[in-house]
Amino acid sequence: MTIRQIYTYCINELNSDEKYIDTELLIAHVLKKDRLYIKLNLDEEISVEDENYIKSGINELKIGKPIHYITKVRDFFGLDFFVEEGVLIPRSDTEFLVQESINALNKFDKKFHGLEIGVGSGIISVSLLKNIPNLKMTCIDINEKAILLSRKNAENLGVSDRILLINSNLYENLQIHEFDFIISNPPYIPTDDIKSLEDKVKNFEPINALDGRKDGLYFYDEILKESKKYLKKDFFIFFEIGYNQGEDLKNLFRKYNFSGDIKIIKDYNNNERAVVYQS
Repeated sequence: MTIRQIYTYCINELNSDEKYIDTELLIAHVLKKDRLYIKLNLDEEISVEDENYIKSGINELKIGKPIHYITKVRDFFGLDFFVEEGVLIPRSDTEFLVQESINALNKFDKKFHGLEIGVGSGIISVSLLKNIPNLKMTCIDINEKAILLSRKNAENLGVSDRILLINSNLYENLQIHEFDFIISNPPYIPTDDIKSLEDKVKNFEPINALDGRKDGLYFYDEILKESKKYLKKDFFIFFEIGYNQGEDLKNLFRKYNFSGDIKIIKDYNNNERAVVYQS
């Protein structure tokens, strides 16, 4: 079978809006090539073993399994991260939070020690560490599997000497104080909205990494309530937020007497996407 033939087979088997990108990612993963190579070498023969691996992956896609849980890789901010079931798949929306954080921190010529709450697969902290040489990160997550996966990504991408990973429910097991900033992409989808998510999200990804309780604001509130105990006098707070949560976040900062500068950043689709707070 050629690449062209297996490509056609995959497209015919799948019935989703993402079938072309999923097919290319799957074939590239199995053949250990990039997507451009696949497109430029359609008449190349593939082995029966690779053909069977690709068809097996197609069967998983047909039952709704996300492609990144099949390939176990997700590209983010120009880097390849390991992903696995039990830990949320990184979203490209979060790149916006990372870029805004880098822009804010790189204005200062100083060493930073940041705290990430809810590290997941490590995409935020590892991306920051790759782009800010004078930074070290402490990262916490209630999910022990997330801690192990983040450690694997930090080691693979060469920043493990500047990251400390702690299994903790919010600040519970955190002994370090006086961070320069807190960054977090917490669960922020209101519970009642979870049922409207795509099946491949509801059925395969960890709901506790998405569910922000009744109004979607629970974890922001919990983070802000205790945050000043762990921050220096001059600090930043960076949050990813839902498309309509900007004003709610401003109110939460006021609730806990944060009197600094709050910016609500919109993404390229003009949706509210990040909060940048500077004391």
